[in-house]
Amino acid sequence: RAEADIVLWGGETIRAARGPAHVRDPGLTASRQASGRPAQPANGVVTASGNIPPSLEWFDAPDVARFVFTGARGAPAAREAARGRAEVVVLGEGEVSATALLDALVQRRIEKVLVEGGGGLHWMFAREGLLDAIHVTLTPWLAGGASAPTLLGGAGFPAGRFLRLALEEARREGEEVFLRYRVVGRGPGEPPAR
Repeated sequence: RAEADIVLWGGETIRAARGPAHVRDPGLTASRQASGRPAQPANGVVTASGNIPPSLEWFDAPDVARFVFTGARGAPAAREAARGRAEVVVLGEGEVSATALLDALVQRRIEKVLVEGGGGLHWMFAREGLLDAIHVTLTPWLAGGASAPTLLGGAGFPAGRFLRLALEEARREGEEVFLRYRVVGRGPGEPPAR
């Protein structure tokens, strides 16, 4: 988060998190400020429906610039929820595309984007070929179940066209493992046999 200009969440993620995506380490916020950036990255929610509870703490965080990205169908609900506490950005008539979203961010001089989730938002960027890297944190908890969140939602890639990754970093901190992969392309081929 500390490196990002904006942190993006999908509608389901913001409804679960309720509050803003903050950089919690005071040293990192100080470093951001020393480089001329705000202490906290901007926060963006991507929602087709505009269905965001107006009572979310996210709307009232004083130290975070907030954006809601939606299409024309979700705009009325998003504006009603935001009540002037976030900029509602309407990106076309239908579903929001990652390309249109990135274009809107560039117009606002927001360049370094961290897509935290959920799976549908990751899928939107992956299917449009707009992921550069993927950060995965392995924790000592398992959720499971058909409705459990996944890293990559959507229809998925067909066999032979999987998103290919190259491991750049693996770091253990306590009981957690932090992995960073660089996206190297799609297909050809299948994942390695198990």
